[in-house]
Amino acid sequence: MSARVSAFPALRSVLFVPGSRPDLVPKAVATGADALVLDLEDSVPAEGKDLARTHIAAVLAESATRFTLIRINHPSRGDLEQDLSVLASHPDQAVMLPKVESPQDLEAIDAQLSLFEKDAALKQHAISILVVIETSVGLRALYDILGSTPRVRGAGLATAEEGDFMLDIGGRWTASGEALTYARGKFVCDARAAQATWILDGAFMNLRDQSALATEARIARTHGFNGKVAVHPRQVSTINEIFSPTAEEIEYASKLLEAFRDATAHGRGALEFRGMMVDRANVRWAERILRQAGVPPGET
Repeated sequence: MSARVSAFPALRSVLFVPGSRPDLVPKAVATGADALVLDLEDSVPAEGKDLARTHIAAVLAESATRFTLIRINHPSRGDLEQDLSVLASHPDQAVMLPKVESPQDLEAIDAQLSLFEKDAALKQHAISILVVIETSVGLRALYDILGSTPRVRGAGLATAEEGDFMLDIGGRWTASGEALTYARGKFVCDARAAQATWILDGAFMNLRDQSALATEARIARTHGFNGKVAVHPRQVSTINEIFSPTAEEIEYASKLLEAFRDATAHGRGALEFRGMMVDRANVRWAERILRQAGVPPGET
């Protein structure tokens, strides 16, 4: 397994914008989404893809200080070279690759991105890939997919109601997510084992029910996902809130670390804290919470 680079933005929310609608980009940026996904795939009809590429190229050329993803078409369509032509000569961009089912799906795009990086005077593997798993075959192969090249730094699971993955498993979507329990669990375990940076839950398609969106986002966070896809600007604030540590979590983590440091200073490796036995596993959890909150653990 290749070592992962850690200096990449945390992605709680990624908001989709059709590549054919550059007029929507300013509004999308204003939502506070951690990244935009400029789409060249499903939201753009075949006859509009060339114009969408022109629009996306212009947006990327102006977005060197804002991390942006581009969802391209699967290489099997034969559009890979045209899709990657939108990339700009800076590292604040990544490629989202849909419908990935095997490491072989990454070979052509990895080679093309290596050539682009060389021509653009960028470091090798400067351009990341986020794969999207939309089938049972892809889920089965996720660990190997994530380890196929160091530029694959994250994955998203297509959990949308009546979406490709739900159709593939023959399940029935419910708000409480029973049909996706195993898939979410396996996905997160494989992604964590592969040291993935981005672990994203899929889109929530009901644009009117913010309460149900919050419920699904909490389920995803409980499973271990660190972010979720947004398909409308009004979803971003809810997703950001759910995937950010609460004030209570930050306070608990801070006090736990203080107590543990005091215990270790007196030669103890475990202690009772607020009625719970605490050891180094709890410390790692607390440190993760504080990193997510932007609080260096040493400053608590």
